[in-house]
Amino acid sequence: MDTSTARAAVRDTYIEAATTPQPGLCCPKDYQSEWTNHIPPEAFDFNYGCGSPVMKSQIREGEIVVDLGSGVGIDCFVAARMVGATGRVIGIDMTDEMLAKARGYAEQVGSTLGFHNVEFRKGHIEDLPLADASVDVVVSNCVLNLAADKAAVFAEIARVLRPGGRLVIADIVADREVALADQENGKLWGECYTGALSAPGFIGAFGNSGFVGITQISESPWESVAGYRFSSLTIAGYKLPKGDECSYLGQRAIYLGPYAKVEDDAGHLFPRFQPVEICSDTAMQLKSGPYAGSFLVTGATRRRSVDAVPCCPPSSSGNSSCGCS
Repeated sequence: MDTSTARAAVRDTYIEAATTPQPGLCCPKDYQSEWTNHIPPEAFDFNYGCGSPVMKSQIREGEIVVDLGSGVGIDCFVAARMVGATGRVIGIDMTDEMLAKARGYAEQVGSTLGFHNVEFRKGHIEDLPLADASVDVVVSNCVLNLAADKAAVFAEIARVLRPGGRLVIADIVADREVALADQENGKLWGECYTGALSAPGFIGAFGNSGFVGITQISESPWESVAGYRFSSLTIAGYKLPKGDECSYLGQRAIYLGPYAKVEDDAGHLFPRFQPVEICSDTAMQLKSGPYAGSFLVTGATRRRSVDAVPCCPPSSSGNSSCGCS
């Protein structure tokens, strides 16, 4: 389905869902009450999703969080409490009716919390109204399947995330690739079915967009429609930091276990407890994101001559363990 047709199908579905509760639309999950008691109860009548990615994003106080396809704002309001008065939450949605409800609830949420740190912007998730490298966390709850150009969505997420940032996406996936003919069913597309990726396609989209440390957080079955079995899958990925210039400084990484050996997304092998020579970019990466705590990074703090000691030297095990690309 092309982008304009998909957007029309989604808009028709969610204009109605913003005015009349649709309990059968997708499979929203419950949230822990201590994170939702500041949200007007009636807002949950218009909550549509397939997970609770914001609860699984390890959001910290002071961070900037973006929710793609924010609807009436439930995930934004949960995140608002997590980031506190020093943080900020931005919801992106293309449906005026949803935005109107979200902005109304935001006033009530801010008054209850004692601070207003949530804003909602109209926009498409394939073209985010955000500056480059400006946010810490991107979450999305059952929205990726509604976009026709999913590669563009991932590219936009990569653009707006700061180095070291992370994304957590809960989405509907199919047991196999949805046939092109079935994707033309606008009603099923708008209801989160026929626009869904297969599970391997969904996971692969993270890696194809340059995200690393890809981790499955949860999975649960949903239902069978049009001959396909659909499930809810939540995946996290990271945009790891990268230095201005990759160079060899004599640093080493020691993998601390529990596995006998691990291989990172760049193909670098780390046997347990064995020092492996690494470059400055790899050293930076192993101290952040999903790898932090699994590696001990040691070595020189002063810069060596790149000419004298080239980047990407072979390690003692024979493999190059540098993060250079």
